[in-house]
Amino acid sequence: MSNAVLDTAGGEVGGAARWRSELDAYLAAAESRPVVIGRSQRLTPSWLVRREAKARGAGLVVAANSASFAFGGAQRRVLVRNALHFLYPDEQHLLRGLPRSFKAQIPVIRGLLSRADLIVAPTSAMADRVRHHVPAARGRIAVRAHPASPSGPSVTADRPFVLVPIVPASYKDLGPQLSALLEAIARTGRDLRVAVTAMPGQLPRAIAAHPSVDALGMVPTSSAGLLWRSAAAGFFPLTVEAFGYPLAEARIHGVPVLSPDTGQAREVAGPALVPFQRGDGDSLAAALERCAEPVAPEPDAFDPRDYFRWLLETRDPAEGGER
Repeated sequence: MSNAVLDTAGGEVGGAARWRSELDAYLAAAESRPVVIGRSQRLTPSWLVRREAKARGAGLVVAANSASFAFGGAQRRVLVRNALHFLYPDEQHLLRGLPRSFKAQIPVIRGLLSRADLIVAPTSAMADRVRHHVPAARGRIAVRAHPASPSGPSVTADRPFVLVPIVPASYKDLGPQLSALLEAIARTGRDLRVAVTAMPGQLPRAIAAHPSVDALGMVPTSSAGLLWRSAAAGFFPLTVEAFGYPLAEARIHGVPVLSPDTGQAREVAGPALVPFQRGDGDSLAAALERCAEPVAPEPDAFDPRDYFRWLLETRDPAEGGER
C-alpha cells in the first residue's frame, strides 16, 4: 500500500464527508498508508491535471471522487459515488438548478472510466447506472458497499424523534417529503419530533415554523452518530442516490428507517428498512406505526477494515470484476 496514491478531492459534506471519516479512522491504525492527496481541493479541471503528476510512478492510484486517473499509476481504481453523473432519461429534470460546472463534469466523469482498471460502485443500482451509460465498463465493475462503523450504544432521547439526515439540495424535493412525514405523524397520533439536518432558511417557511420540527443546521460527521444512537426512526425518502449513508447508519445502529421500497434500500438498510410507497400517505402512516418494532443493530455490516484493505492493497485488477 505504501506505493499507492489516493485522491479525495471534492465533496466536503454528506456521504463524501462520512466516507472520509471512516478513511481517517482506518489510516490512524494502519501499518501501511497510501499517499492521500486532494484534501480541501475542489474537483476542477486544473486539479485533474495537477494530480496526474502527483501519481507518477505509483503502483496503485485510487480516485474516491468518480473521476478516474487518466495516466498515473500502474493500476487505476475509481469510486463512482454520485448518481447525478449517471441519471436515466426520465431523471434528467433533476439537473435543473444545479451549477453549470457540475453539468460539465458529467461527460468528463463518464469518459475517464475508460482509463480505470476497476470501477467500484457502492450499490447494485449504481452499477446498473454506470453500465447503462458506459456499456464498455461492464467487465470492470465491482459492487462494494461504502464503509460505516457505529459510534456507540443506543441512548434514550428525552422525547422521541425521527431523524431526517439530508443535506438540502434543489433536486431532493425535501419540502413535500417533510410535509408528508408530518402529516403521517399527525395521523398516527404519535408524539414525535422531526429533527432535520438543515438550517431553518433552507426549509419551506411553514415547515421551519412547525412546532414539531427541529432544524439542526449542518451536523458534523463526528456528532451525527449521537443522533442516530438516540433516534426513534430515520426518514430517507430519496431514490436517486449512489449509496444512501442514512440507510447504512440505520442498519449499524439498529434504528428503523422509513424509505421507499427499492432494491437499493433493501440492499443497504437490510432488516432496518421500513418501506413505504412514496406519494402514498396511507403507506407512510402505516410504515411509521411499524417503526415501533425493535431492530437489531448490525455493527459489522459495513466493516471499514475489510473495505479499505480490499480497496487500497495491490492485487490483480481481474479479481475486481462484477460481483
